[in-house]
Amino acid sequence: MNYSDVEKYLFDRRRMGMKFGLDRVRKLMKEACDPQENFRTVHLVGTNGKGSTTALLAEILRHLGFRTGRITSPHLLHFRERTAVDGIWIPEKEVVKFVELFRDRIEEHSATFFEIATVMSAWHFMNSGVDLVVAEAGLGGRLDATRLLSGECTVFTGVEIEHRRILGSTEAAITAEKVAIAREGSALIAYRQEPEVEKVITRVVKEGNLQRIIPDPASSAPLPGEHQKRNAGLAIAAALHISGNDETSVVRSFEKACSTLRWAGRTDLRSGSPSILFDVAHTPGAIALLVKHLKSCFSIPVPAVVGFLEDKFWREMTLQLKGIFNPVITTTPVNERSLPAKTLAAEFRKHGVEALWDDDIGRAVEKGRSLASDILVVAGSFFVVGDAMRQAWEKGWITMPAEGEEQRQLFDNVTNVDSPLRTDV
Repeated sequence: MNYSDVEKYLFDRRRMGMKFGLDRVRKLMKEACDPQENFRTVHLVGTNGKGSTTALLAEILRHLGFRTGRITSPHLLHFRERTAVDGIWIPEKEVVKFVELFRDRIEEHSATFFEIATVMSAWHFMNSGVDLVVAEAGLGGRLDATRLLSGECTVFTGVEIEHRRILGSTEAAITAEKVAIAREGSALIAYRQEPEVEKVITRVVKEGNLQRIIPDPASSAPLPGEHQKRNAGLAIAAALHISGNDETSVVRSFEKACSTLRWAGRTDLRSGSPSILFDVAHTPGAIALLVKHLKSCFSIPVPAVVGFLEDKFWREMTLQLKGIFNPVITTTPVNERSLPAKTLAAEFRKHGVEALWDDDIGRAVEKGRSLASDILVVAGSFFVVGDAMRQAWEKGWITMPAEGEEQRQLFDNVTNVDSPLRTDV
């Protein structure tokens, strides 16, 4: 099998959907010789900010001298970015090797896409001699495949109602599912929450004999937005707890991380004519943070390209963006749960926003560029933002990733950038 064959095989596992329970992933881990027992883990759970906090914490630990693994999902640009060691994505040949070694077992145990990706990550970390792993949960926590990594520390970034059919219909219920990933006797790092959510955390801490750590927001952050200072505070607290280093060393490593980290697709301004700001805001809370950032940095309204999945709160987010985005070009994410661009455009027009639509993401960005002078925003689903960013690089609309920037691997080391349909967990 070549890499393209393997990637297609993995993405075809999406047809199995999401299956609850840890039995399948536990069996597949065992087939791979329980690689998760060879390193220590920090779990990241929450609604917004998991990816940014995961990336920053992994970078801090790397600067502290640890060989650091990182699991993130969904991927923005390429499947391999989900699994990284010291910022280097898992090589194509390792993905091929894993599938060739374990394909029979994958099918025997009916492992899902995300379960396979989780075991592959652990296997790669073991083979790479990783010391510490920072693992972003895919969905929830209690039944998430990453729970098999059995972390010494759990970071909770906060909660917002999402995946109601799966996790629950209230923030308290969703919190309970997410923080249940914490291993008995481990640490839970979380800010003070709203009363109902705080009540859940207090109960879980007591029942699980957890050490509750309440951090302070950092005074600065490597990514724009006031909310990123809270994410940075979580990352610093986790680094202090898991590394055993003193505060001076951790703060010094945090400062280094601030100068080296660039996390694509998060209030991510890329220079061009016009410049394009990419942001994977796809929940009302994330949209509110994007709106706050745009108001503080740009003259609004600004032209934008937007696309959401149909199971998100897209009507609420459309209303939030009234007066912020104008005109809007809506587009359709390449996903089985996509919201049609035409439907989203009609919703924007209901609120008095000039809206055009184009199902093709590349054409939508091209139309947006024609309507923009200084700045164009591309926001919404990972499936929109990732495709738009890749095409903007390939077509020369924005400057290529800088030498040494992690996303440069997409062009330096990847022979097949036209990957099959992405998945959302």
